[in-house]
This record gives sequence, C-alpha cells and structure tokens, in this order.
Amino acid sequence: MLFGVAMLALVTSSCGDAGRLPDRQPDVTGVVAGADQPAGPVLTQPSDSYFDGMNLLRGDPVLVNSSDGESVPFSELEDGDEVEVWIDGACAESYPVQCGIVALRLRD
Repeated sequence: MLFGVAMLALVTSSCGDAGRLPDRQPDVTGVVAGADQPAGPVLTQPSDSYFDGMNLLRGDPVLVNSSDGESVPFSELEDGDEVEVWIDGACAESYPVQCGIVALRLRD
C-alpha cells in the first residue's frame, strides 16, 4: 500500500509542471528543419553533434516562446527557427539519436 501511495504522489507531483520548462539549462540548442514533413521537425546545426537529426516531437514536449514563456502550438514551428531543447533521461543509441523531449523554447 505504501508503494501505491508513493507512486500516486510521484505521478501527481509531476502534473503541476505541465507547460513549464525544466529548472536547468537546455541540453542542446539548434535549428528546426523539416517542420512541414510527415515525420515532424528535426534538429539541425545542434550545439552538440550527437543530437543532429533528432526528432523534436518525440515524447510529450511543451513548446514555449522565449519572450514571455507562453505555450506555442507545434504547428507554429518553421524551418530555420532556433530552439533550445530539454531531454528526458537517456537517449536510444541510433542515428539519428532518439530522445524523449521534455520541452522546447523558441529563441528570439
């Protein structure tokens, strides 16, 4: 029973952060490409080449703009947009790398 209570507390505590950026520096920055492709947008020109070609919509990320931190629909992403990206945990070792994305912030 204690395990169930602990799991419930863990799950509900993370719900309060929906729509917010993690309280840490982004894992990588780069430029959006393929925003209009069926597979979704990918990261190009990354600050760390390990993340080149990574799908930006993998997971359940939040997208915000840098000017006021308000949520932005993913349909607003355009090729050439500069983004900061926060990763969730470990990435699958493949090419391109497959990471769960927590959040993206459009840069001005």
